[in-house]
Amino acid sequence: MPKPRKTVFLSYAHEDRKWADELTKFLAPWIRDKRVDYWNDSRIQPGQNWKHQIDRALDEATVAVLLVTQNLLSSDFVMNYELPTLLKRAEKGELRLVWIAVENSSVGATELAKFQAVNDPSRPLEALSKPQRNAAMVAIAAAIGDALTLGTFAQGLQVIDETTEPIQAAVERRPERGQRQFGVQAQYEPAQERISFTGTTTTITFADLAKLPDEDREFIADLEDSLKKNYERWSAVRKGLGDAGGALDIEVENQISRITKLICGDLNDILDFLRKMYKYDLEDHYGRYRDICSQLKS
Repeated sequence: MPKPRKTVFLSYAHEDRKWADELTKFLAPWIRDKRVDYWNDSRIQPGQNWKHQIDRALDEATVAVLLVTQNLLSSDFVMNYELPTLLKRAEKGELRLVWIAVENSSVGATELAKFQAVNDPSRPLEALSKPQRNAAMVAIAAAIGDALTLGTFAQGLQVIDETTEPIQAAVERRPERGQRQFGVQAQYEPAQERISFTGTTTTITFADLAKLPDEDREFIADLEDSLKKNYERWSAVRKGLGDAGGALDIEVENQISRITKLICGDLNDILDFLRKMYKYDLEDHYGRYRDICSQLKS
């Protein structure tokens, strides 16, 4: 089951704290609406195991942002620990790695050069006037928000793929079939900034998400959380049923039915998003959920 990930991990040199604070200011709308779980080392509390906290944030991140200065490139901890971990996850397609050109630096001699900067490296932030820098930071914050939204939407679609068989098994009152695969399944490709699907050439990109109203884009992260939470509740009930020898009493059946209906409500929201993005072939494919859900007892 995929983890819900809404974390933006910020990597920066302590000497560049003012730039971290500046980025935080421009990400404030996303942070305030809880669309972004924004992590930097200022969240580490006194007495906490700082390395454990960093490791957890690295593992949970959907988007990693590096504030690139010569200070960052001179940091042994960043270059020998944080960056290799982020590069490995990025190469595995598990997160979107972006870097911000804060000043002219020797970044071209590092592995980061393989990744596209989110702003123009020939016009780093420190070289801009205040109005130009503000405009650049607005665009940078929007790009980070879009990358996070795409990642969380991909997680929601993957949750749907995972829950198809459990929901259908519950409706048909039969045991689940392990490792069941479907012709169309979502694959998140952060380096390409898209969601692709097995069995079709259709993709979902930033441009597709832009077709959604702002309130829908704000809702995507909450929807993915809801899908994950309801699936975990459903799994816990099913596990309890198995531990009890499979005795399906009326109370357990009612619990499963209630949770499944909640999942179905989330699935219908996903279908609405696909329709608004004009992804009718995907809507048809995922529409099988609507047929399955329609068979639930009212």
